[in-house]
Amino acid sequence: MMSLAALLVVLAYFTTQYLVIKWASGLSNPRTSVRRAIYCLSVAASGSSWVYFGSAGYAAKHGLEFVALYIGIVLAFTLGFPLLQKIVQLSKAEGIKSISDFIGARYGKSFSVAAVVTVITTIGLIPYISLQITAVHYLIDIYCHSFDDTDLHAEVGVHIVVALVEIGIAFYTVFYSAYRPHFKEQYDGLVHALAFATLVKFVGLIVVGVAAVTFLYGSPFEIFARVISKREQLPVFQAPLSVSNSVGFILIGAASVLLLPNQFYMTIVQNRDDSELRAARWFVPLLLLCFGIFILPLAAIGSTVLPQTASADFYFLYLPLAAGQNWLATIALAGGLPAATTMIIAPSILLSIMISNDLILPGMLRRIRHSSSDEPKDFTKIIPNIRRVALVGILVAAFAYQFLISIKIDFAAMALVSAIAVIQLLPPLVGGLVWRRGTARGAIWGMVSGFAVWAYTMVLPTLFDAQATFMAHGPFGIEMLRPHSLFGLDLSGFMNGLVWSLSANLGFFIAGSLSRSATPLERIQASIFIPENTLSLDAIGSLQPSVTINQLKVTISKYVGTEQADLAFNTFHREQNIALDDNEAADFKTVHFAEQMLSSIVGSPSARLILSLAMGPTGPAQRRAQIVLDHATDALAQNRHLLQTALDQMDQGICVFDRDFRLSCWNTQFRLILDLPKELQRMGTPLNRIVAHLEERGDLADSGGKTFVEQSAGLSMPWRIKLQGTGQTIEIRSNPMPDGGLVTTFTDVTSAVNADNLLRQTNESLELRVRDRTADLILANQHLAKAHRRAEEANAGKTRFLADAGHDILQPLNAARLYSSSLVEQLGDSYGKELANNVDSSLEAVESIISALLDISRLDTGALKPVISVFRLDALLLQIARDFAPSARERGLDLRVVPSSAVIATDRNLLRRLVQNLVSNAVKYSRSGKILIGAKRRGKFVELQVLDTGIGIPKEKLNDIFREFSRLPEGMKESDGLGLGLSIVERFAHILGLPITVRSKLGKGSMFSILVETSSVKVLSANESVQPVRASSALTGLAILCVDDNEQSLAGMQALLTTWGCHVLPFRSGEALRAYCRENPGSVPYVILADYNLDNENGLELIQHTRDNFQRHLKAALITADRSDEVRERAALEDVSIINKPVRPAILRALLSHFSQAIAAE
Repeated sequence: MMSLAALLVVLAYFTTQYLVIKWASGLSNPRTSVRRAIYCLSVAASGSSWVYFGSAGYAAKHGLEFVALYIGIVLAFTLGFPLLQKIVQLSKAEGIKSISDFIGARYGKSFSVAAVVTVITTIGLIPYISLQITAVHYLIDIYCHSFDDTDLHAEVGVHIVVALVEIGIAFYTVFYSAYRPHFKEQYDGLVHALAFATLVKFVGLIVVGVAAVTFLYGSPFEIFARVISKREQLPVFQAPLSVSNSVGFILIGAASVLLLPNQFYMTIVQNRDDSELRAARWFVPLLLLCFGIFILPLAAIGSTVLPQTASADFYFLYLPLAAGQNWLATIALAGGLPAATTMIIAPSILLSIMISNDLILPGMLRRIRHSSSDEPKDFTKIIPNIRRVALVGILVAAFAYQFLISIKIDFAAMALVSAIAVIQLLPPLVGGLVWRRGTARGAIWGMVSGFAVWAYTMVLPTLFDAQATFMAHGPFGIEMLRPHSLFGLDLSGFMNGLVWSLSANLGFFIAGSLSRSATPLERIQASIFIPENTLSLDAIGSLQPSVTINQLKVTISKYVGTEQADLAFNTFHREQNIALDDNEAADFKTVHFAEQMLSSIVGSPSARLILSLAMGPTGPAQRRAQIVLDHATDALAQNRHLLQTALDQMDQGICVFDRDFRLSCWNTQFRLILDLPKELQRMGTPLNRIVAHLEERGDLADSGGKTFVEQSAGLSMPWRIKLQGTGQTIEIRSNPMPDGGLVTTFTDVTSAVNADNLLRQTNESLELRVRDRTADLILANQHLAKAHRRAEEANAGKTRFLADAGHDILQPLNAARLYSSSLVEQLGDSYGKELANNVDSSLEAVESIISALLDISRLDTGALKPVISVFRLDALLLQIARDFAPSARERGLDLRVVPSSAVIATDRNLLRRLVQNLVSNAVKYSRSGKILIGAKRRGKFVELQVLDTGIGIPKEKLNDIFREFSRLPEGMKESDGLGLGLSIVERFAHILGLPITVRSKLGKGSMFSILVETSSVKVLSANESVQPVRASSALTGLAILCVDDNEQSLAGMQALLTTWGCHVLPFRSGEALRAYCRENPGSVPYVILADYNLDNENGLELIQHTRDNFQRHLKAALITADRSDEVRERAALEDVSIINKPVRPAILRALLSHFSQAIAAE
């Protein structure tokens, strides 16, 4: 009864599969998404079958090594995706239908290469097909015996069912191979069968896997606990992971995607567009992941709950049977059945095609070629019969092999034997795609040597016992040649065969390729498979095809039928826009199409031979010419295709007319620009017909057609026509051909013409617009000139105001400085002197600030010029530190100066004001911490730095701090001010030509630095400078006339000079001095100190009057707040020194000492 149930399951599956194939084949044009899904499922058929048979068993014995196989497949579809794309493109271009066809086409369409590939693949896959037959046997045997163990009749029934199923599969395969054998038939039914089988396998394994881990043997937690309790005894967990085996599995998995005939056919040949391949790129890895998830659980659970006699390869069927779940076992049987049968049907059918195309047909054609008899009249029946015979032979060999090794079957081991045989195609395949020098000889040598090593290391161990003398000690007792341990390397069984067979294959492939030069056809094919910029046509010569289109049709019809041949040629001519008579000679493009058509039926090498027979007589000379012509067909077609593609990429329409003005070549833009109907898009169409069509459509104006023809024929300069229907303007250029024809280009210049018209209209209105704009510009310039004058007047007024105000401000400040300096001199070394010094320093700081404000006005007018002097930097820094020490102490800051011996050359006063502003800001905006003033040498420069630990400046505000009246919110909280300090700093630095930089970190502090050039002049340090001269110094008794109209300034000057021991005669006006001179002509003074701005006169005039009165060139100094160049130049002409207000005592004393020494020298 259960045997009958198994038989019903088998019948139900094949019946359903057949109905699905019939339904799918009836779909004339399935939706893209449906077609893409079918493609992806068919591509995944091989990998999903391995999940059922071999993976679980291998995992139960060897652990996780099996995962590497699926990693290899995933890598082939991900990292190897560009290679897959290239092989698909080449297969479509060359009309390739099998792996043998592909490799043979690469090496000059070699019969020998294709034949060797076919032989190796057939012999290598017979064990694999036998393995699938054995799997079907075991499936039914296990399913039936589990129910009827003790029934003898049931035992007989099982064997009957197994035999019926195996015979049925054989007949089904033979029947299937003859299904719809028409031209360009890509066996869509086979694709649908594999896709359907993949779905059934997926459902079966998922259902069994989910059941096994959820409820068959308890809850998931109970199953997990049982497995964990026995993990020490389970190889699935304890087996060590071999790195070498894993690498081998990865290589085998990746190579299987291309090298298995059924996988190559489904992945490469059945691909219709790139979107399908891209979909398979993610679908196949995802599907394998879904399958692979259950391999390890099934292996672990099976090893835990099933007896050791249960074959691990069939755990998916044993588990539901042992649990008594008959319905689940039936689902497992239904899933395992397509896993095995599809790997019998698909490889067998495709191998039979390869045997027919690459082994049998070439031999028949050679005999026809060398015989005097005509070739058979109809190959449409011969070819299917050859394939059926080959298919029967493959199945017989597979059944025989099953019988031979049935007593010691190991699914994983047998699958590896077949895989390593097929992998011998890898070096010629990949090498032919990356190495241009590979030849047919190298490919044959490599495959034959690799296949021999495979047979020695992989096949012999399956046929002989391991203890046999030959196996144990090697041939002739040479242990280095033991098949299972070749050359003494301790590798696993399959790695031993894989490594040595591929090594021999690759070595002989390279040696054979280098042993001779490639033939012309090999070079041509190499250029197609490994493209260069151009294809070599050296071997073509001046040969032309000598066959008519009708002869080609007759030849093709003998292999595909008359109806299919006529349909194919008509479709080809319609797609190519070629209007030719059957009696006309076929061009290379048509010959290439005929060869591709034959290639889809009989393969590339046989197609080449068939066409050579159709070219004419078979004498030796003619035969060589026909072969060369046939060899060149692909190259010419490829060049024509490249030329047409290049023309179609151009924006211009291009067409070629022969000497009779008939159309012979054109590109896509020509058709689009003129919008010609298909009947005019044919070779040989007269130019007059094209022009007449344009006239009828109304695109050409009256007599436009005549002009069109005359202009084209006359080869005139470029000219234009306007198509009335579309409004387009077309520029036409005609150039002569060497044979008398014309090359004409059509360019759509409508946009350029419209632009020219718009430009002309614009130019016509431009003059008026320019006149209007000129008037507006003149008026605007007048307003601007008035505004500029008002601004200049306002600026001049501001400058005058600041100058006058500055003089009034500096007068009392000058008096205060003189008083404070006098007080310092009088107090000696008492504590009061320190206070007086602080007052004096503060007054000096005030003076500098006020002077800076005055200088800003001069900066705005460009009146301030730097006065360069050489001085020591430490003297300047110490003075600044002394000025700001009190305010720093008051805020609890530590103000320090790093000593520096640097001597610099710049304007001392401007630099001092610049640094004062920086130190002032540091004091104001530092709450605690330190302020450091110092300098670092930078080659010929010194970098003056002011560092503080203040509030810092945000990075995004660093460019804003030098603008006038710019204050940051953080700074406004710390101190009052106008925001002019850093603006003055930036202006001073600009005038001095000193680069200033700032670095700051919010909350941490800031650093301002100025780069100043050093000087080589030696200057005494502050400690080495001359000490102040006491009253008894050279100034004692020096008679000095002092003139100043400000009473406080005059009194302060008198007090200071008196402390130095001078004899001072003060005067409030020039009139008082002149009166003194008249009354005391004999009291000649030594020095005159005069203010510049006196009532109704200036100091220079008074000095000159005094010199004239005493008739002596008295030493004189002009004391003034006027810093203009005019005053300096005039004083220099009259030998009068200048001291700017407020007066600095040190400068004044130095000047008087100089005067005293000069007077003494006289």
